[in-house]
Amino acid sequence: MISLKNFSLSFKDRQVLRGLDFAIGKGEALGISGSMGSGKTSLLYCMKGIIPHLKKGKVSGKLQVNGMEKNKLRRDVGIVFQDPNDQIFSKSVYDEVRFGLKNHGFRSPILEEKIEGALNMVGLWSRREDDPFELSHGQRQKLAIASVLAMEPDLILLDEPTASMDHRTTLEVYKTLGELRESGKTIVAVEHDTDSLVSFADKFLILDHGLQKAFGDEDVFSLPEVAEAGVKIPWGLKEKQG
Repeated sequence: MISLKNFSLSFKDRQVLRGLDFAIGKGEALGISGSMGSGKTSLLYCMKGIIPHLKKGKVSGKLQVNGMEKNKLRRDVGIVFQDPNDQIFSKSVYDEVRFGLKNHGFRSPILEEKIEGALNMVGLWSRREDDPFELSHGQRQKLAIASVLAMEPDLILLDEPTASMDHRTTLEVYKTLGELRESGKTIVAVEHDTDSLVSFADKFLILDHGLQKAFGDEDVFSLPEVAEAGVKIPWGLKEKQG
């Protein structure tokens, strides 16, 4: 599904990512963590094609999604940004999901079916007539996720989807992500909260100053280089390690 081989990214004279080499399969969930400025968000933008299509950067090596090189913006990759307020602008929950679908040529009755399906998946169908800004922060993030889901992308990217959320709302959002993973969606989430990541991800990528420090299952959190990268060991794994 996603494959990187010796992938690097730089902006002018600043190296952002260096020699990334990993792969995940269709239906897997990847959690990405690392220190501030380690290149996590830039990597998501490369997967979507925002870099270099909209935001210029020099890339080298290979980055493939579904066996194709990422050299343009792609409809089969959806992205949810850190702050849902940056993505939401419609006057109703229903219209927010409808907007993207209509712009991509969907018409009745398929249009309505997709909207209802996406809002039901995140538990917001009953709020479809409400103003999005009457929703809680967590519900607005779910709405942003629904807008992406309605497009039925092969890959869903999320950039710190629970930033500034309380614990209960974080659990709600990751419950939704877990359900999406179980439905067969491929998900990549950037997150500082490693406790949340281990609740739904199959694989983990740890970055530090643009370098790949570790990639693999939850055992990566026991590696000394992960601690050196400033990534905390999830509480559940700490207990296992005694």
